[in-house]
Amino acid sequence: MKIVINNGTVIDPKNRVFSKLNIGIEKGKIVEISNRKLIGDEVIDADGLIVSPGFVDIHMHEDPYDKAVDAFNISIFDCLLRMGVTTAVGGNCGGGPEEPDAYLDAVDRIGIPINLGLLVPHNSLRKKVNVNNKYKSVSTENILKMKELAKYYLKKGCLGISFGIRYIPGITGEELISVCEALAGGNKIAAAHIRDDSSGVIPSAMELIEIGKKLNIPVQVSHIGSMGAYGQMEELLSLIDYHKQNGVDVAADCYPYNAFSTGIGETTYDEGFLKRYGTTYESIEIAEGEYRGQRCSEEIFNKLRCEKPETITIGHVMKENEVDIALANPNVFLASDGFMHNFEGHPRASGTFPRFISKYVREKKLLSLYEAIEKMTYLPSERFRLNKGSLSIGSDGDVVIFDYNTIEDGATFEKPVEPPVGIKYVLINGEVAVRDNVIINGKLGRALRR
Repeated sequence: MKIVINNGTVIDPKNRVFSKLNIGIEKGKIVEISNRKLIGDEVIDADGLIVSPGFVDIHMHEDPYDKAVDAFNISIFDCLLRMGVTTAVGGNCGGGPEEPDAYLDAVDRIGIPINLGLLVPHNSLRKKVNVNNKYKSVSTENILKMKELAKYYLKKGCLGISFGIRYIPGITGEELISVCEALAGGNKIAAAHIRDDSSGVIPSAMELIEIGKKLNIPVQVSHIGSMGAYGQMEELLSLIDYHKQNGVDVAADCYPYNAFSTGIGETTYDEGFLKRYGTTYESIEIAEGEYRGQRCSEEIFNKLRCEKPETITIGHVMKENEVDIALANPNVFLASDGFMHNFEGHPRASGTFPRFISKYVREKKLLSLYEAIEKMTYLPSERFRLNKGSLSIGSDGDVVIFDYNTIEDGATFEKPVEPPVGIKYVLINGEVAVRDNVIINGKLGRALRR
């Protein structure tokens, strides 16, 4: 069956294309691009619409897989698909499947809404050597075991290694360097939620940059907005750009919101966080459970931190203008950092990509549409060396078709899974997955290995 997309305005930054063209897709691949109308078994008329490569989200937190019933508890995958994401990278911030190879096998066996690659989650390596205390350091013997485990999962196709250094204060320099040595020579990435934010963000970024420099590996500063959008962003971006200019392969990602999200039991909220952010308990919103939608009091905060530490919170503490500065930087890519518990959480999991276009291109005019699409497709795909993010002949048939004039995020802090508007079609591997914001096939995604 051949699907053709006629009359659309094609934006394909990898090939430096921004013009009205027609696309033919067959057997999952783009087989034809023409300035003449094409004929196919299914014809999509994209007149007045933008035709883009499927959006690529390099930092999200995947849905859980239940080995006992061989099924995924689908939540964020649906949200990502409805906002045009066709490819994502999970296993971020050091958290994720304890057996990433088995998770990827399940993706191929069962099918999920999007294509998915995984990083090796550092915390899973710690668990494998029975170190479950996040404040505890690891012995040299166990560090070597972790490095060998990392090598194994990298050989199984994982795209790199992720660290949640902030979440595991017991990580030493020896542990970081030694585990990262598993990446040497393989062109795979070390991504990290760095050790500290706000006033501590510069030395924390340097810790990761020095690893990249020493081992000659690419390093990625995760969700830079939530790390440095407190008055440090210009200095932080200058630091990253300086080292990139001097040979270190370093970049960052960011989501278009000035509120972060994390579990209430995480080290982000260890003693001293109110002073660090210059805020009060009321800036912390509860995103699920009994107190959903309420702002914290000291009493609610302490109760949930003790009794339900996994509860998702939203921290309304970042500076919007600093997020803007980050998103405008050419070395910062768009990523959602989305995670959900049964469709509850931060709206970034449902709104990041359409919001970037509606708010930062159409409203604020911070970037051009071409530049925004580049940050959402080709650049993140190239960063993780995925065969995605373009509309080249021979590329996978991952396509988003949207109305530039109406595309907008629908998700809010009150309704975090409200779908966007303006997305007409999403194709994954050459088949229609979404039509008019409604999922019609949620099993087209496959595992990405490298």
